[in-house]
Amino acid sequence: MDERIQIHRRTFLRGTGGVALSLPLLECMANDVESETPKRLLALYVGHGFALHGDWRWYPTLVEGQMHFGKSMESFNPLANRITVVQGLEHPQCVSAGGHSTADSFLTGSNPAAAVKSPSLDQIAAEKHGHKTRYPSLVLGNEGGLGGEGRSNTLSYNQFGRAIPATNDLRGLYDAMFNSDPALQKAQHRRLSRNQRRVDSVLNSYREIKRQLGRDDSQKLEHYMHALRDVEKDIERLELWMEKPKPVVATDGLSLDATVQDPATFIRTMYSLIYLAFKTDSTRYVSYMLQSMNSSTWDNVPIQLGLGGTHHVLAHNAAAGAAQAVPLGKYDKFQGDLLAEFITKLADTPEAEGTMLDNTVVLYGSSNSQTHVNSNYPMMLVGGEQLGLKHGAFHQLSDNAPPLSNLYLTLLNALDVPATQFSDSSSTFSQIMA
Repeated sequence: MDERIQIHRRTFLRGTGGVALSLPLLECMANDVESETPKRLLALYVGHGFALHGDWRWYPTLVEGQMHFGKSMESFNPLANRITVVQGLEHPQCVSAGGHSTADSFLTGSNPAAAVKSPSLDQIAAEKHGHKTRYPSLVLGNEGGLGGEGRSNTLSYNQFGRAIPATNDLRGLYDAMFNSDPALQKAQHRRLSRNQRRVDSVLNSYREIKRQLGRDDSQKLEHYMHALRDVEKDIERLELWMEKPKPVVATDGLSLDATVQDPATFIRTMYSLIYLAFKTDSTRYVSYMLQSMNSSTWDNVPIQLGLGGTHHVLAHNAAAGAAQAVPLGKYDKFQGDLLAEFITKLADTPEAEGTMLDNTVVLYGSSNSQTHVNSNYPMMLVGGEQLGLKHGAFHQLSDNAPPLSNLYLTLLNALDVPATQFSDSSSTFSQIMA
């Protein structure tokens, strides 16, 4: 009896299209991709904007046609020919949104108050290729969790435009990807079995519940069921991957107990885990919110660094001019130095006919040009030459600039996602492609 219900339910799920990756595909997911060179995306975000004035200006200057970064981003000068900087793009739907709310839309292009929201860039890529790796994507954030609508702590949104919680659990990330301790594996098996029983219970009563509901409630239930089917898909995927041994990695330099009290060590460890996840092909898509627009212990990090105020306050003050921008510029340097160190590590790691950076696009930016101004986003792209990107240019766009979604559509195509539309895109952004 149980077997009959189980088969019927699986058939039903495939028939409704609720499971984008069917079981036959999952079962062979590791067999036909071993020779494939991964194409990766890392999306990084800092809220409130960057310092845009004086010697600590985030944007580069052009010296004889070549980009040269000032004090805040000087660590990127050795990488300048592998970098594209874009000034002038934005999400038109978000220009008039709340001053703290556009972190929600950075990777989606959707107004946070919209009834229908687009999935995020990373999750669209993961939906297409995520079955090839143990984890379709990693959703990370220094503050962790969801935050609130309009004050997000995450960059990633699923196919229904719902926020995916970010994790800031360094040890938990390491354990999930690399720890093969039998006790830990057994505990995970128990959790998966328990969660599967809960999913089964709801799915088996779905039809009976739906018959008792009106049209509006029935539609709400259908959205819930789609989400539940995604949970089931994740359980099935994890069960299958548990049969495949986890990669063994060196733990040198990993400070898995780091906290916000030592922010540089925490961020450096998070970057190390991302590097190991990419190197072992445990995932190919990562979003990482370095700084939200919320008041939190991470907003206080500039005070720990001796810069005289919270990140929010420094960003407000920086709009007043070059002298007032110096403290924010020094915080930008704190973030930039750590990122440049990580990118250099990718560039120094051989892979296929080049390096890991050749096959990895790093997107770094903010949804504010200055605090609460939701336009003219500062954006940087690094790496991905084997994906067709070309670099060494500073694109300063006019008032008639296309939507930022055009850039994202271009990146999806470079990642072998055959999309023809992303959010409010109108075409591709060919300037970044060779």
